[in-house]
Amino acid sequence: MTPGWVLHRRPYRESSALVEVLTADGRQRGVVRGQGKSSQLVAFMPLLIDWGPARDLRSLTRIEPMGPSVSLSGNPLLCGLYVNELCVRLLPQDEACPGLMADYGRTLGALRDGEIEPALRRFERALLAQLGFDFSVAATADGQPLEDDLRYWVHPESGPRLAPQTAAGAAFGRDLKRVQAQAFDDAGVLKLAKRLNRQRLNALLGDKPLQSRLLIQGANS
Repeated sequence: MTPGWVLHRRPYRESSALVEVLTADGRQRGVVRGQGKSSQLVAFMPLLIDWGPARDLRSLTRIEPMGPSVSLSGNPLLCGLYVNELCVRLLPQDEACPGLMADYGRTLGALRDGEIEPALRRFERALLAQLGFDFSVAATADGQPLEDDLRYWVHPESGPRLAPQTAAGAAFGRDLKRVQAQAFDDAGVLKLAKRLNRQRLNALLGDKPLQSRLLIQGANS
């Protein structure tokens, strides 16, 4: 049986459900037939699953809990939904991602423990790396290391380039280096990481907004 996490489920026909699952083999999609099995598809619970024969729409034939559900409520719950929606929207189907599975589990644990912003920034970076869309923000596009006291613009597809010292939206080299090292003990660095990750994610997501992001904004307004 394969370890996995439920990313999304929705009703299908009278007593079945369509489900998106994150496994080491990637984001996988299938159908769970019968209300009894569907009721076992609990969000944020590690599962062991078995798939039926490969078809256009595979069936999950066995589902077993692998441990207790990670208990999330309030803002951590909304952030967990955000992580799930990112995976559903951006991960290619059936493309192996064993490292991301471990990152996902660590992220849920951090959300449960209240370490919300650093956890989200780290998961976003891990997801971007899985998609081949991560790059160093500690060096320019031609590989030159950043100078601590100079300011840089960061293009979401090509990385940092030198900016005038008074340029709007530019960041100091020392802060970009801390973002690259994921040194999130400073609120300003954490805010910068959020902005840079969002620029790259938005380039991949296109014009369709994330519903979970809208929920988080509404809850925090």
